[in-house]
Amino acid sequence: MAGWRAVRRWLFGAVLLTLAALHLALLVLVLVPLPRRPLLAAASVLVTCWSTPALAGPALLGLLLAVPPLVVAGRRRRRPGWTVVVALTTSLAALLGGLAPYAAAWRTAQVHGEGLSLREQFSGVNYAKGPDHSRTLIYGRIDKRRMKMDVWLPRERPRARRPAVVWVHGGGWESGHRSQTPRWNQWLNDRGFAVFDIDYRLAPRATQLQQIGDVKCAIGWVRGNAARYDVDPGRIILAGTSAGANLALSAAYTARDPQPRASCRARDTSVRAVVSLYGPTDMAGLIRTGADPADPAVRRFMGGSLKSASDRFRLGSPAQLARADVPPTLLLHGSHDRLVPVAQARELSARLSAAGAVHEYVEIPWADHAFDYNWGNWGTQIARPVLARFLDVHARR
Repeated sequence: MAGWRAVRRWLFGAVLLTLAALHLALLVLVLVPLPRRPLLAAASVLVTCWSTPALAGPALLGLLLAVPPLVVAGRRRRRPGWTVVVALTTSLAALLGGLAPYAAAWRTAQVHGEGLSLREQFSGVNYAKGPDHSRTLIYGRIDKRRMKMDVWLPRERPRARRPAVVWVHGGGWESGHRSQTPRWNQWLNDRGFAVFDIDYRLAPRATQLQQIGDVKCAIGWVRGNAARYDVDPGRIILAGTSAGANLALSAAYTARDPQPRASCRARDTSVRAVVSLYGPTDMAGLIRTGADPADPAVRRFMGGSLKSASDRFRLGSPAQLARADVPPTLLLHGSHDRLVPVAQARELSARLSAAGAVHEYVEIPWADHAFDYNWGNWGTQIARPVLARFLDVHARR
């Protein structure tokens, strides 16, 4: 019996210590910026984007599991074992750490005039595995390839011409597809916007400047076909996520410049305003922190090295294109973005401020890359009203 009791004590302690280790690992995973390695980045995105209560839930469970042994030990008038103390302490730490992001998000939501809904935390995923072919049409032919977009229109026909959004998907410049984030399109439709969700040529077959040219081609097509969709060509907003945001910013900031050229005939590629959700703004800085600048794939995508193709890097880096006359800009970025450092958004915001450009920057606390893939998490709940006000100001006039 004595031997069995020793084994049980050992097993009990091992379980509690394992639980404590898991709490600490979870705390580190979410709260501490990790090296930009694919597996670690994917794990952090999984935790913070798809499981919003990931910290508080397990922490609370661990706390509940750690308290009973402590109570039992107290009733027996014995000091609690060190395993119980460790488990309880780490459970409390994990619980407090889990509540910190919620508190910061709540404060940010209040600053922007909106609260957070706990019920909405579980309102579904904002990601589609493929395009919505029922909405698809061709906006151009480039290198014998048919360039496609999905057209999302509000149900009600407008009394006057309505504003529109040209949406550019993310995917690291080498993957992704039109209508990838359908709930944004539905949300914009509900607000009276027509949405043109576009494809563009992907790497490695296309360079970044060619992709910017594809975006300009799509804008030109929407302008040329505005009457067909009851769209006001003077109220077109350009928006994108991640790599798509980078292309959107670059296209908007170079609309009146000779380079990069539109990939098709387009008389006017200007837009009323531009929106970036966690988009890179400095290609040289991003490559230095995430890839080898000498990598042949990087050189092929950028059209050369930083030294030999410095102008190409500049044209694809919105932070280097900031000036007073760029379109009004909205930047939305998570403070714990593991793929595109938040410093990129801060740098562009600072340069826009220095240039006297109209812009707004909202940093979403504790949010990771692609936070809007979870339609109900706090990042998306903060982003939606901010975007709504921005559109009301710059697209309703």
